[in-house]
Amino acid sequence: MSRMDGYCKITCSPRSGYEKKDYKRDDCRKKDYRKDDCRKKDCKIKKPFDKKFFLVCGTPGSEMDFDTTGDTFDAANVTVDTRGSDKFVTELEFSSQVEAVLEPDDATQTDAEVILRFDLFSRRNGGTEILVGSWKFRRFLTTLAVDNPNQNLETSDTFSFNRCVCSSPCPGCIDYFVRVTAEKISDNDTASAKVSMGQLIAKSQEC
Repeated sequence: MSRMDGYCKITCSPRSGYEKKDYKRDDCRKKDYRKDDCRKKDCKIKKPFDKKFFLVCGTPGSEMDFDTTGDTFDAANVTVDTRGSDKFVTELEFSSQVEAVLEPDDATQTDAEVILRFDLFSRRNGGTEILVGSWKFRRFLTTLAVDNPNQNLETSDTFSFNRCVCSSPCPGCIDYFVRVTAEKISDNDTASAKVSMGQLIAKSQEC
């Protein structure tokens, strides 16, 4: 924007980075010119939209053994503070270590199956738990007939998943946590499972 020979020349072309607003070539003729006739309010500068971004590492749960069907515990949790934010999207990343063990009790072939369900929940401001998604870990174990019944079969796997959640504005905090439930553990006490090193990370950005 420049003033020349008593005129105020307003340049509000799209290429200049301004938004055109009521542009007239000679809006500021000298006969009615005042100092504030060509203030910046007539040309709105387009600024990049600043989006808030959060990266939160949660609290890992303790190590948990699963010996019977129905055992459950919380493997990890994370809290995202959304106060002062508009609508945002959150990517949740979970990882853990799962061990499955088969302990044959005699010299015969032994089969067992371990199924663990990992449920991701959200809870706003300490309210009701809302199920976000479920994932299953499944391991089938078998040993052949051997002379040494104390020969155990052990497996170790990294179990992980991720989920994107688009949330509406919430005046407070949102808790996310992963709950592990044993859907199936061998009924003859020959199999067991262990979950450890649970970690839940949240990445949130306004959208």
